[in-house]
Amino acid sequence: MEIRGLRSGDEAAYARYRTDFLQNDADNPYSADIRARLAADTTLADALDRARANLMPDGEWQVPQMDYYLFTDAGNIGGRLALRVTMNPQLARTGGHLGYSVPPAERGQGYGERLLDYGLAFFRGREPFIIVSAYAGNAASRHMIERVGGVLQAEPGLTSGDEPLCVYHVPVAGQKEEANRD
Repeated sequence: MEIRGLRSGDEAAYARYRTDFLQNDADNPYSADIRARLAADTTLADALDRARANLMPDGEWQVPQMDYYLFTDAGNIGGRLALRVTMNPQLARTGGHLGYSVPPAERGQGYGERLLDYGLAFFRGREPFIIVSAYAGNAASRHMIERVGGVLQAEPGLTSGDEPLCVYHVPVAGQKEEANRD
């Protein structure tokens, strides 16, 4: 198992990952943004271009983001991790330091938690805690965030959909401990 950025030669793995989300997760409201991104990024070259653009965003509220993928021993993409290396007020309320996704065929293998652990290790020594969010009804994601030490801070209300977003602080120290509440 390896966590790294996409690179030339990952075409088949990326195609399987993309197809899995687009064909097998259409009824999942929590992956709508992921499916929209994957619908636009039809090839590995598109995904690589987006990853490069994410490093130097031009949107007013956007921050630099590094994209990592978990590759399974079988050569499949078991998940994606987006690390936002700086924070702004909007992300602090509705997004956080990182985002992650696991394709339907790879769920239940612990890959989401491995990606979260990778993100925590990245921020160790940089931040006392990271902000991670999940929709209130996304029980699997919320459970995983809580399992790695996430402490619910707020449900700020409706987001782009009709569901509240739960905002967590996850300590990045060596052990799982309660994050400071604001």
